[in-house]
Amino acid sequence: MTRQPSPWAGRRVLVTGCTGFLGSAVVRELLAAGAGVVGLVRDRAAAATFARHTAGGRAWAIHGRAEDIFRLHSALAVYEVGAVFHLTAANPNQPDRGAAAVVEAAHRYDPRTPVVLARPVSGDPTPVPLGIARFGELFGPGDRKTFPIVPATVLGLLAGDGGPLPAGNTPRDFVPVGSAARACLRLAEHLLERPDPRLEDVAFRSGWVFGDRGMTAAIREAFAGRPVPPAGPSPPNPLGWSPATTFADALAETIAGYRASAGSRRAGPTPADAPRRAAA
Repeated sequence: MTRQPSPWAGRRVLVTGCTGFLGSAVVRELLAAGAGVVGLVRDRAAAATFARHTAGGRAWAIHGRAEDIFRLHSALAVYEVGAVFHLTAANPNQPDRGAAAVVEAAHRYDPRTPVVLARPVSGDPTPVPLGIARFGELFGPGDRKTFPIVPATVLGLLAGDGGPLPAGNTPRDFVPVGSAARACLRLAEHLLERPDPRLEDVAFRSGWVFGDRGMTAAIREAFAGRPVPPAGPSPPNPLGWSPATTFADALAETIAGYRASAGSRRAGPTPADAPRRAAA
C-alpha cells in the first residue's frame, strides 16, 4: 500500500509561542512531518530555547512580537509561509491582541493562508481559513508552569512530599500535550484541504475527565508503579482525532519527563562547562 505523502513535507510554517508548552509540541510535530518552522521569539533567551530545533536546518528564529502586523507580514513573505499557528500564552482575562494581528497579517499576505489558534478571536467576518483548537487541561512533560495539578503533584512526589489530596474537585477533560499538538496539525490540514475564508471552531476531548483529587490519586498510583485507575473512553471527536496514547502511558511519560528534568538539574554543570561559564 502506497503511503500518502505528508501535507507538511517542504512546507514552511510560522509558529508564535514556539517555545511555550503547546507551541514546542507543535514545532516537534511539524519538524517530524517534514515541515520547515519559522519561530517568532521575543528575546535572546527565547531564541536560545528555540535553537534546539535548528540542528536539521529546517527551523529559523525571527525576533518580533505577535502584535506587530508589519513584522509578521514580513516574516510570512520572506519565508513564503504556507500556514500559521498562533500559540503564544495570553492572559485569559484580557483580549489577545496578537491573534487579531496574526490573522490580519496572514490576510494581507495571502487570504488562503490557514491560521490555527488555541484561543477564540473576535472579529467578523473571518478573512482567512481560521481554526480554533479547544482543549480541556493540557498536561505532559515540559510544562514550565508548576501550579496546575499534574506538575504540582509530580513535582511534590519527586520532592518526597506526598501531601494531602487537594480540596478542589471540579471535573475537567485532561489532554496530553503531544496529542493536542497533533490535533492542531490535523485542524490545519483540514483548512488546507479547502483554503477559503471560514471559521472552524473545534473542541478536542480525550474523555479523561477528573477532578483534582481523582487526577492526584491516578498520578500517585502511576508514580508508585501500580495500576492506574481506568479513564473514560475517548468520545467521538472531529477530524478523526483521538489521543495518541493511553491514559496510563501518558501519565508514565509525564512522570518520566519530570524525573529526567529533575535529574539534570541535580547534576548541575559538567566540569567542562565551568571554564566556559567563567569566561563568559
